[in-house]
Amino acid sequence: MAPNIRIPANFGKKHINSPVHGNLLLKLRHGEEIRTNSMIMSLNSPVIDRLTSELHQSTLEMEDFTKLAVDCFVESMYTGEVESLQKQIFEDVNKMAHVFEVSWLSKRCFKFYKSDVLNFENNSYQEVLFACEIASRAHYNLKQSRYVSSFVKNLVTREISQTIFLGRYMTNFADLSQRQLEMSLAVAGRGSYEMMMILISHFASALKSKELDKNSLFLLQNFDILSFRQNHPVYFKDFSNLLLEISEVCESSEVKDTVKMFAEGRSAKNVEVFQSANEEIAVEGEDSDDEDYPCKGTQTDKEPKRGWIRAVSGNNYHLVSGNSHQLITTENKEKTWIRVDYFLKPTKNQTFRRDFEINCRDEAGSQWSYYIEECTEQQWNLQKFLKNVPSNEVKHWIVTKSSTHLKVVCNKVTVLNFNFATDCDPDKRTGKDIWSRESDSFYLFFDHSMLLIMQ
Repeated sequence: MAPNIRIPANFGKKHINSPVHGNLLLKLRHGEEIRTNSMIMSLNSPVIDRLTSELHQSTLEMEDFTKLAVDCFVESMYTGEVESLQKQIFEDVNKMAHVFEVSWLSKRCFKFYKSDVLNFENNSYQEVLFACEIASRAHYNLKQSRYVSSFVKNLVTREISQTIFLGRYMTNFADLSQRQLEMSLAVAGRGSYEMMMILISHFASALKSKELDKNSLFLLQNFDILSFRQNHPVYFKDFSNLLLEISEVCESSEVKDTVKMFAEGRSAKNVEVFQSANEEIAVEGEDSDDEDYPCKGTQTDKEPKRGWIRAVSGNNYHLVSGNSHQLITTENKEKTWIRVDYFLKPTKNQTFRRDFEINCRDEAGSQWSYYIEECTEQQWNLQKFLKNVPSNEVKHWIVTKSSTHLKVVCNKVTVLNFNFATDCDPDKRTGKDIWSRESDSFYLFFDHSMLLIMQ
């Protein structure tokens, strides 16, 4: 057994590969070797101590790690410092510290992760992705959940949108591993509105294919139903209705059982997915203004039963609470459009039907023009644009028409707040009198492959 010496300590880097007392051979890839002293290594690692003292091993297989990483690991054992630690070898060094139970080195690795890996110089997607994957693998493979907590906290501190990051991270949804799905839940929040929107985008395709893919099912099974139900009671009911519609067309008994448990407010599986990250980090967007969500709040028994349905272009629909209607689009495609023809209440038996239209102008989905009949210019090259439209593939639109304004909210961002009295084009002042009239229904036209509407 190694003597009780306080470590980390500096035993001298020069003694690495000593032919005199290098009695523990580390075997690396491509036949390379490093000679170390078993006593120095054992002082740092109780695992190596057992292997050499009790099992009398004189060699250790290190082929799973790169030469640079093993050099850094050994130097740390000999010097008590991590001067040669770099981002490129960080995961290997951290894994060796974990496998060989070098507790002080594990702490130094975590400190390096927070000070160097999470120090995004440009806040670029690649920098964030690099740190995300390290945190994900550290938890999934090594059970080190503190990496995930620090990663999510860093996103919030740097005001990096979790929603935008996940939009790219989850692009190839069908190819995501369980580890990446669990990380997505940690970033978005297991019971968050954002994760619900991600699920809806894939459930929309499930309605067409009549099957729920394994990744969507995994997210649903690990979704924090209780939290979502408490924070978004109305959305919970609407979401449940959509799931029930899917379960009716799916033949899988697992899907039906999962949906049933979800609708009853119970988790399908009692699986802890990065719980520490969700407990410590406030999820972005949970405290948005209520006025952006007319239906937010507790639904009473007197309110009509509503839910998401697949919209049919050319059909007539009713406005819901707050003179609004809600839509969900699931793709960004240039030149796609949505048109709402409002029926405005008549005066002296004269009925007015006026339309509001939005058009996607780019594949990124962040440029949308709009047209309000008799208020703005309809000609394509003269149309005005919505402001700050989120680029997410899945977009939750809330359109509210009052007697004074037409307001559009997309994914909790107000992208249009048009004042009929002051915002009309100079040559279109008559629109104010017409649009100030009440309306309770509209015709909906669109050319999206899938559009959901709340009714």
